Amino acid sequence: MEKVIVLEEGADLDALSCAYGVQLLYPDSKLLRPKQLSKKAGEVFRDFKDFFRIIEELPPEFDLILVDTSNYKEYLEKLKGRVRSVIVYDHHPTKLECCEGKVEQVGSATTLVVEELMSRNVDITAESATLLSFGIYEDTGFLSYEGTTSRDARAIAWLLEKGANLRLIRKYLLDTWSKEQIDTLSKHLHSMESLFLNGKRVLIVVLKSEDYQPDVLNILYELREVKSADALFVIVSAGYKTYVFGRSIKGEFDVESVLERLGGGGHSFASAVKLEGVDAERVKSVLTSLLEGKNPPLRVKDVMTSPPFVLHQDTPVSNALLELSQRNFAGAPVVDDSGKLVGIVYKKNLLKVAKHYPYGRVKDFMVVDFHQLSPEDFIWKAEEILSHYGEKLIPVVENSNLVGVITRLDLLYSIREQTAEIKAHEKVIKLPTHVEETAKQVGTIAQELGFRAYLVGGVVRDILLKKEVWDIDFVIEGDAIKVAQRLAEKHGVDYHPFEEFRTAHIKVNGLKLEFATTRRETYPHPGAYPLVEYAGLKEDLLRRDFTINAMAVCVNPDCFGTLIDYFGGLRDLKDKLIRVLHPLSFVEDPVRILRALRFAGRLGFKLSKSTEKLLINAVSAGLIAKAPKGRLMNELRLALREERIFEILELYKKYGVLEHVLVGIRWSPQLEKKLLSLRDVIAWHRIEFPKEKIDYGWVYLLVLLEESEKGMDFLVDISAPAWVRETYEDIKKNKKELTKKLLSAQKNSEIYLLLKNKPLPFLLILMTEEDIKEKVRVYLEKLRSVKVDLEKFKGLSGRQLGKAIEEEKMKLMDAL
Repeated sequence: MEKVIVLEEGADLDALSCAYGVQLLYPDSKLLRPKQLSKKAGEVFRDFKDFFRIIEELPPEFDLILVDTSNYKEYLEKLKGRVRSVIVYDHHPTKLECCEGKVEQVGSATTLVVEELMSRNVDITAESATLLSFGIYEDTGFLSYEGTTSRDARAIAWLLEKGANLRLIRKYLLDTWSKEQIDTLSKHLHSMESLFLNGKRVLIVVLKSEDYQPDVLNILYELREVKSADALFVIVSAGYKTYVFGRSIKGEFDVESVLERLGGGGHSFASAVKLEGVDAERVKSVLTSLLEGKNPPLRVKDVMTSPPFVLHQDTPVSNALLELSQRNFAGAPVVDDSGKLVGIVYKKNLLKVAKHYPYGRVKDFMVVDFHQLSPEDFIWKAEEILSHYGEKLIPVVENSNLVGVITRLDLLYSIREQTAEIKAHEKVIKLPTHVEETAKQVGTIAQELGFRAYLVGGVVRDILLKKEVWDIDFVIEGDAIKVAQRLAEKHGVDYHPFEEFRTAHIKVNGLKLEFATTRRETYPHPGAYPLVEYAGLKEDLLRRDFTINAMAVCVNPDCFGTLIDYFGGLRDLKDKLIRVLHPLSFVEDPVRILRALRFAGRLGFKLSKSTEKLLINAVSAGLIAKAPKGRLMNELRLALREERIFEILELYKKYGVLEHVLVGIRWSPQLEKKLLSLRDVIAWHRIEFPKEKIDYGWVYLLVLLEESEKGMDFLVDISAPAWVRETYEDIKKNKKELTKKLLSAQKNSEIYLLLKNKPLPFLLILMTEEDIKEKVRVYLEKLRSVKVDLEKFKGLSGRQLGKAIEEEKMKLMDAL
């Protein structure tokens, strides 16, 4: 059986050296070409790649060899059925249940392999000794780090006897740092936070990058601030993954005992864990809670509903509906006579069949293909399932017994609890002059009433982007309606309260102001209108869609102009990224899928890697179809009003969203060509006729619907303006025939007669047809504006005058 060595993503020199040693131990083993290595490991691999036996793809069946990691369960799950046995060489203590190899606590995984070579009396070359020395020297800091053992020193002594080249070792291992690495680190150092725990000083740093740069950590470890601390935890957000590294600086703080709570492993002096789909700020909040001795919900058993409500498989549909409705449950696990879990039934499915099969049995309509969890699973595994598959609930099973269920609401509450420790990044910013005076008045009124007032959301984003703002949103920790009422009285204007939502609208000094009371929102099912409860500022911000829209500016006199950023919105704004606040964001409200693409298109931003993955999962799970049509159509209308509508449509296409919104539309090369042509036509029209105001977004939509048989139904559904519906009807009835006539038209007067009185949107769409584009352009630029000298027609009136003017126009046109 072929043996294959697989390295973890971002593997360091110790892992690479260990992999090479394994190839010396197992002559039939091969290394799967690593996708990503640390900077130093990458340099060594580049220069020594001829020493490795490399394959590009995994064979159908093989023995798996892991080095510098014992995370074999993850591989067994991913490669189910292909891995015959597992061999592990790792220096992080762990329990191996099914593996061969060697796992012992030493300073370097390579040491374990070298010991095997020594015991077998394997003769190695000086080059091999050098390549093995790299890993031991790196992971032990040239035998100086805590955790270094005498075994590491003996391994090095043997390698030196075999001719290890110290000059080459210095060349590759002595640190040289690039400007890019230093810039990356300096950009995030503001996040460094100190905790004082039982006389120990512990540092926490968050580094965010779309691409993981392991070598940045080496710079961090050299900082004076770090060297004087007792322990350091570094949280690295890289795309969809978050890494947490713990290091005991003085050897007196057990970092492993902390990170093992998150599923990590290692030594008491050096430990690490990799998480997927969990935001770095949230991890920091959880880590802070753990360090302070608190118990944040981490496992499924901490948040599941137990005992679960269940339905028997023979329950009649009508009875099951009644039971679910009385409890306001969307679904329930289904069990047989022995209490064994056999399926899940959803209220939505039962409602569809209740009329025709009221006495049918639950087992006939239940879902039998579902995921399940163990009480010991981490809650982010549940989040991954819900965000990827859009399921409403997941059964929790222990020893084949159903012990609980976990729902979206359970997870949203846990996310809220886990983010409780997040602290805001604060800095003072300058508000635009036309906003500043009104904001100060709002802040003063709020303070007099004992409230806190904040500018929030899109207005903060646009102020930071130096955009002009006239629609201003305030949130009030207190009573928004009272603040709006006082401001309206001060200016002698009306205000419009909405008691049900505790909001109010008012116009002051040319600004449209909206006041809202801070609140939290929960969604009963995907896309539903939210249930509203009172909450503080942080929770109000947590309910928002993206980090760049979840910032606030305090306007109370005691903190006026202070930017409050809990979730890294300012950094994402600078990095031009759209990032959701938590992994269930698109599941909670699928309309955010379209909003994410609208903001990305409008601002020229990218989706963060984690947000992109979540969005793709949500689209694949069909969540858009579960959103209320009215809210989807409203979002589409907003997109159609954007100046960069073409860029937004391109993103709709890229992520396969368009087909879910415009049912029956198929993106084709011909459609794309026509949209590109329309973009050029619109750019031309903006320049040539700046006074002709037209909502170009509707013109794009008309092109998208041109080949659809249900286009008019769609336009009625979204309450499109009358001119849009009329233009669509004109296109469907007359475009083909008109195009043929224009092709054969020889004179300008013929073109004029064919196109006069046609609506401008129709004409712009005609210009996307290359064969007639020039003729329509001539009409718009010249023919429609031809004037005649009325002095020639004195004495004529009525029809005679009209006919004479038209005939004269024709002559003038044909003479052009």
